[in-house]
Amino acid sequence: MTAFPVGFPTIVVLAGCKIILIALEILLRWKLKEAVFLIWFGYISAFLALVLGCVSFVGVHDKGPDEAGQCENADADIVGDGVRAAAWTQVGILFFITFTGIFHFYKTAVKEIGGGLIITHVSLAIALLVPLARRELSPIDAVLGSLILDAQGNSLSIQLVTKETLAARWQVAIALMAQLLGLVIEGVLVGSFTANLLRNTDNCRCFSVFWWAWFSNCPSVSPNDTGPFWIYFGYRFINIVHGSFFAITRTKVFDDADKWDRENPCDPCHKCREGERPSAFCKCHPCKGCGCCRVCGRTKRCEHRQHQPLALASAAPNGRLVRSVNICPDCCRCTKCGYSDLCDQVLLSGDRFSEAPVTVSSNFLENSVLALLSMVSAEVTMNVNMVQKTSPLYSVGQITALLIALGTTARGLWVFLYMFDGRTRKYWATIS
Repeated sequence: MTAFPVGFPTIVVLAGCKIILIALEILLRWKLKEAVFLIWFGYISAFLALVLGCVSFVGVHDKGPDEAGQCENADADIVGDGVRAAAWTQVGILFFITFTGIFHFYKTAVKEIGGGLIITHVSLAIALLVPLARRELSPIDAVLGSLILDAQGNSLSIQLVTKETLAARWQVAIALMAQLLGLVIEGVLVGSFTANLLRNTDNCRCFSVFWWAWFSNCPSVSPNDTGPFWIYFGYRFINIVHGSFFAITRTKVFDDADKWDRENPCDPCHKCREGERPSAFCKCHPCKGCGCCRVCGRTKRCEHRQHQPLALASAAPNGRLVRSVNICPDCCRCTKCGYSDLCDQVLLSGDRFSEAPVTVSSNFLENSVLALLSMVSAEVTMNVNMVQKTSPLYSVGQITALLIALGTTARGLWVFLYMFDGRTRKYWATIS
């Protein structure tokens, strides 16, 4: 009796839920200006991807017997132990840095790690494209390489929810282009795999892979269902478009906020230092709760302990129109952000760039789950098919991938551990 295929319904449900959540997000943002609860949509998407992805692995045991001529040897420079270890390392460290960034605002090395992943991703894409163009790519290398490429592509989205990467517009653009390039190559490789357009030899004519469900280019192998993959392919495209919109619409804001923050450190005026009535041009940055500067600790710039917002905006002492209706009549500063002419322009939710959390969205959780599922699928496929590698761990391609991964990981961990040094906290408090 044939087992019920679980891959197809799980990916259909996941893709359908993603479309519904995106539609609700668009509708609610259009209807409501402050839809803070939308942050939970990222957690819901990640939870659904994790649960349904795990359910799909129930179908791993449905694979039938191998066919004569099925591939057993894979190119180590594409799916060798070193390449896979590098992928696992980069996915893991990116997730760790981004997840912990929810709880602090200190500097991280997420840009360096993300840049290293971009290099590794593009290198693997080239390593797959060149033999494909020469008709030298085997079925096993094409489909296993696509799985690694998919995991890296999902991981590229993780960095796009951190303030440091969003403040680097060139890196945002390169990461988005690398994602799209990887997805297109995935589609070409799997399409060529299923259409038997790849190089065939007597010992390597076909191969079976688990990617939400088992499918193969072997004519008599069962089960063989490519439908779940192509639905997943469409789901990934929707995910990339959704993440790209988030990054593109915010990168200029974060870039401007970062530049302004570095150019305008907390620099109290002489009257502030002497404890006298402060000038309207003083650059202290008061907390809305206690009324004291969040950096230097000095008191509020006017006598009022509670600001009273005005109905209309008024002119600031520097002659520029204040872009806010919440103006203190005494110090002519916005009661929301504490500045005279920058409210909602270069500040992030009322905070300076250096005071905003490192991670600004929960969408990275879903991409982390998808990257994990693709890596697990690659490992499961190789173990079930008992795949052998063509060269040892010290081959050039594997060593290069490992060096990039270990170098960026060491940098990331160093910055993260140094964050707990008191001198570092004092330094960041000084510049913010």
